[in-house]
Amino acid sequence: MKYAIIGNGKTGSYVSKILSERQCSFEIFNSTNKPTRENLRDFDVAICFIDGEVFKSLIPELLESDIDIVTGATGLDWSDDIRNAVIEKKRKWIKASNFSIGMNLVHKMISESFSKAQDLFENYTMNIHEVHHTKKLDAPSGTALKWQEWSKQEMPITSERIGDVVGDHIIELKTDNEIITLRHQATDRSIFASGAIKACEYFSELSVGLYDFEDLTLSKLLK
Repeated sequence: MKYAIIGNGKTGSYVSKILSERQCSFEIFNSTNKPTRENLRDFDVAICFIDGEVFKSLIPELLESDIDIVTGATGLDWSDDIRNAVIEKKRKWIKASNFSIGMNLVHKMISESFSKAQDLFENYTMNIHEVHHTKKLDAPSGTALKWQEWSKQEMPITSERIGDVVGDHIIELKTDNEIITLRHQATDRSIFASGAIKACEYFSELSVGLYDFEDLTLSKLLK
């Protein structure tokens, strides 16, 4: 498989490092080496870790390139228009707010336990707190919003931007006499890079469409 890496920021650099260690064929695309449909023609898949607005500007070109796309673009509203365009062009795209494989275990825990809180407790409150590095622009994080979605609960979400924190998410459930806490702490960005590379392996099993990495990985955990 020949990889195009779009974006050479922190996570993109980890993608290239891992692919290099595995002796895979890849090329890095950025503002100077632009990912045009002509430049992407000889590649099988593109892995994109770029700002959501930048990714949005590339969507028309990516749709015209005949390759699969894995993207961790942040702060992007995935409208039905984008989803429909991917299907219309007969493309396969996988997106994620978080490519950590471990996050999928968290998904199962939240969706099967915290989502049942109203059935178990008369009085309770829930909240989510997330911490990331100072260069992360979107707040709350996409992952924090996913946690709220999985819990099927309305709750406050608080955010902090500190130093070079890779990613720290905490969901807390408080009752009159108990506190239940679930935490996922990413300590190295390589987990996101490894997850994105893993996502590339899923394309052979997929038909055209836009997929969530979380859903694909969770379906494998539940088999």
